[in-house]
Amino acid sequence: MSSPLQRVVPALRVKSVAASMDFYSRLGFALEWEHRFEPSFPVFASIRWDGMQIFLTEHTGDCQFGGLVHFDIPSVDEFFALIRERGVAVDQPPANSLGPDLRDMVVVDPDGNRLCFLTRG
Repeated sequence: MSSPLQRVVPALRVKSVAASMDFYSRLGFALEWEHRFEPSFPVFASIRWDGMQIFLTEHTGDCQFGGLVHFDIPSVDEFFALIRERGVAVDQPPANSLGPDLRDMVVVDPDGNRLCFLTRG
């Protein structure tokens, strides 16, 4: 039996899903859906990019600010060039800081969550 590549969905705490979408859309993410119990209540949303999904939550009890998520992508260096063109600041530019066979780069979202992009090989 075949399993889907991603079988868990991380959640990141954000102050505002609407404000965060400006940042995440420049990385290539699109809003998939959002939920709130009442119009003035906090938002819980799903965003997706290239088959990878994460949740963004405004709910105080779900998780804390400052999470870390790793994304396995085809080319960190090409992605670096693309997001720099889109005006995204890169906290740690492409390097082999995790070993000779793993190219990595770190971007920090407006709420302090770290996004580490990895290319193996």
